[in-house]
Amino acid sequence: MNKIFSSAFAVAALFLASCAGIPKEVATTPEGGNPLSFTGKGKTVTVNLVSNKTTGYSWQYTIRKPNVIKLVSEEYKEDAPDPRSFGAVGKGGTQQYVFEATAPGTATVIFEHKQPWKKGKSAGARIMLIMVDDNLTVSPAEVQR
Repeated sequence: MNKIFSSAFAVAALFLASCAGIPKEVATTPEGGNPLSFTGKGKTVTVNLVSNKTTGYSWQYTIRKPNVIKLVSEEYKEDAPDPRSFGAVGKGGTQQYVFEATAPGTATVIFEHKQPWKKGKSAGARIMLIMVDDNLTVSPAEVQR
């Protein structure tokens, strides 16, 4: 019996050792499963939303109080190639928006995840408040998931 247990243990140890070189699963969303992450630095806010443009879905935004912030760049960044995918289609990425403060106040930015040809139907939404002080320094916060 001890011989069987020792052999099984040795096989399991060899298996685990051989797996050490296999990349671990990479999360498709930032910590906590939220597809939105953001950073505020000085006059700008960078917002990153997990996305996959091959599905036809994309993030659309609306700014309430557009005199407080303005969009300065928008870019889709594909995820790095996964060596295990062997050329599979449907690779995801991140939709990045950079907003800049233009006046003191509070702006609301609503991001909706939808297929643009389906009017009014959204697969999800994120709402952010971007507070801008008198020095045009931003303080972003997500208010709804």
